[in-house]
Amino acid sequence: MMDTFKHRWHQLPISWQLLVLVNAILFAFVALFLVVDYRVRMGQHLNEKQIALTEEAKTMYESLLVAEPHGDAAIQNLVDNVCARMNTDDSPGHHIAADWRGLPYQAVSHGHDSDTMLLTMRSAAYSTVISSSVTGSLVVGAFTGPAGTVYISEKRSAVVAATRRSLLIQMFAVLLLAGITAFVVSAVLRQLIAKPIQGFVSTLRSVAAGDLSVIARTRSCRELSYLADQINAMTEALDHAQRDHRVHMEKARQIQQNLRPTVNGFVGIDVAELFEPADDVGGDYYDVIPLSDGQYLLCVADVSGHGVPAAMAATLLKAFVSEAAKQSSSPAQILTDVNERYCEYVMMGHFATMTLLVVDPENKRLTYANAGHELPFLQMGSETPVRLNVGDMILGVEDDTHYSEEIIQLGDTARLVIVSDGVTEAFDPSEEQYGTERIERLMNAVKNCNARDLVEAFESSIEVFRKGRKAFDDTTLLVAQLT
Repeated sequence: MMDTFKHRWHQLPISWQLLVLVNAILFAFVALFLVVDYRVRMGQHLNEKQIALTEEAKTMYESLLVAEPHGDAAIQNLVDNVCARMNTDDSPGHHIAADWRGLPYQAVSHGHDSDTMLLTMRSAAYSTVISSSVTGSLVVGAFTGPAGTVYISEKRSAVVAATRRSLLIQMFAVLLLAGITAFVVSAVLRQLIAKPIQGFVSTLRSVAAGDLSVIARTRSCRELSYLADQINAMTEALDHAQRDHRVHMEKARQIQQNLRPTVNGFVGIDVAELFEPADDVGGDYYDVIPLSDGQYLLCVADVSGHGVPAAMAATLLKAFVSEAAKQSSSPAQILTDVNERYCEYVMMGHFATMTLLVVDPENKRLTYANAGHELPFLQMGSETPVRLNVGDMILGVEDDTHYSEEIIQLGDTARLVIVSDGVTEAFDPSEEQYGTERIERLMNAVKNCNARDLVEAFESSIEVFRKGRKAFDDTTLLVAQLT
């Protein structure tokens, strides 16, 4: 429960957090002040009433001294008349009693006289602590002289009610003032803190989205101005770094483009390619290397991942294949040599797939080997395309792997389509894959054309299939056909 509350609290905007915290603290102090003030002032009012009643009792004592020579009846009449003249609306429960020359006297005009009332008033009068005279149901004031003691009381509830009305009005005024103060403080905090911070958040979101032209501004306070300056300095540094990165990536892209082989001008074979890195540079590698006796080595490889690390590994593969092709024209032997060098120089975990095909246009022969790559497609004349399904372990796993190869006799007309998984695993917006069936259908549909026309047909087909969705992997396709 507490963790859920903390999570929800931390998800609130800072303006709401400030509003809740400031107002909660403010109203807690106001409530505490009102409670303490109520208790203090209520006690103060009761004590003031007790003192006033004591003064009234002193005055009554003097009056009784004057009435005493006229007898007991005069004393009783004086007590009754004075008590009767009291305003019952302003002083409800007002009562006068006296112990005079050993005789008890009580006002009978209000019907409050009783032995219990007199006993209560006496108890309050003989209390040693003044505040004790206001703790019961009566507030009692008393004055004692040589002739006796005069008691004057009033109902405590009446005094409390009158005092409470006055205090409630004051409490309402304090609460209203506290509410206005809370509103003003919240508005000021929102303007000085919450609004600038929300502006910083908006700026950082724009920066995260790639917009480095935004500028953080605030005139709130020195601390937030310093924060705005730091955000702007960070954004400027990121902008410089991004520009440098773009320059470096453009150079890397140009270097990779310059490493792409020339695929025209070959004798007996027509070659065309499609190469689209997912980033500025890609981890796919393809090559066409002329061998001895008029043969050609076709190579397509795919390094795991993409971007700069994959591009660097692909460059190493190009060097390894070129070197191995000088020593042997066997696809299996070339793969074995390349794998051994690849395991030696590339970090563990950067695996790669590769397929090698040696085409002999003069003898109409194809020799191929495969290291875990997408199986190439072979189409003889107008026949249905078939997959070249010989394959072994991917590169970079074990340095002593030995690869196998297969030889196929070609007809007078034959064409090869070699792709990376960026083609077969291309996705449209509905998450459907391009797959291998579309490749076979396109090869059957587009016949009697050169290699470039077939590549352009594939390029258009893939673009239409993606429906504008960005490629998440490098796209490489190599077409070769006998001429």
